[in-house]
Amino acid sequence: MKNIYLTALLAAANAQTPGTCKQDVLDAFNKCAAFVAPGNITPAALGILQSTAGHLSICYGDWPECNDLQKLGLSPAGDCTINTWKGQWTNVKTIVSPCQDPMPPRLAEKQFCTANKLILSEFYGQLYTDVIHNNDNEKFTYNQTAQTLTAKSNGQCLEVVPNPSPDYSFGTVKTSPCDLKNQYQKWAVDGNRVRSSGYCLKTDPFKRGSGVSAAPCDYGTPYISNEFFADCNSVTTNYVRIVSTRGKRISEYYSGLYFNDPANNFNELFTWDAGTQMFKSASSQQCLD
Repeated sequence: MKNIYLTALLAAANAQTPGTCKQDVLDAFNKCAAFVAPGNITPAALGILQSTAGHLSICYGDWPECNDLQKLGLSPAGDCTINTWKGQWTNVKTIVSPCQDPMPPRLAEKQFCTANKLILSEFYGQLYTDVIHNNDNEKFTYNQTAQTLTAKSNGQCLEVVPNPSPDYSFGTVKTSPCDLKNQYQKWAVDGNRVRSSGYCLKTDPFKRGSGVSAAPCDYGTPYISNEFFADCNSVTTNYVRIVSTRGKRISEYYSGLYFNDPANNFNELFTWDAGTQMFKSASSQQCLD
């Protein structure tokens, strides 16, 4: 998580005259930062405040300790810089942003599908993917400020489970009673990925009933992968396979095309554009030439 905060920090830092903020702005920032990241961890606070969840928490009034920063940051006084990391200076106007009017709903119902439209489902506390059945097992509620995902079928929150030491990675995902203080129940939903603590939901989208686990995020590279989970309404692509008379399938690999035995992966999938009369590879996002 520290790497994420540091990346956000470096991206926000501006080459401006350092230390131009007046004391009231500094006091407002320090008060807010100490609340969102106890221990005066400024880079962590910056990452939280610049996140969607942080912005909404301020706008919903969940963090009154940040009200002064929001007010001053959006005024001419906020056009100044503060030290946020070893020689890095950040303009306060890049830390806060105006609240939407009207505000988006805090709770949003979600249904997550793989690229080939198998849907994420809960069953007895476990997660799997299957064809769409239109039941409550397939529905989740995302709290955009608490960053929790609650299964409608059992009322519990999705939780990523650390492996026992000395393997400190993650591998298991389950539902548990919701606990707003549990960092393993906090999820980000963006970029066609559902992630927690740098780990993303993963499944075998070519096998109905496949279990869902957590794996290190590929962060969208490749775009279509076993970690692809998007809002089902946005998954409209229909894929085809190109098969020889002997049952071999055309497969893309590093822009090359091969006839291989069936492997049931995204390298075998293509889209057909009737307008351009062209096939496009799902794995490379390039057209056959």
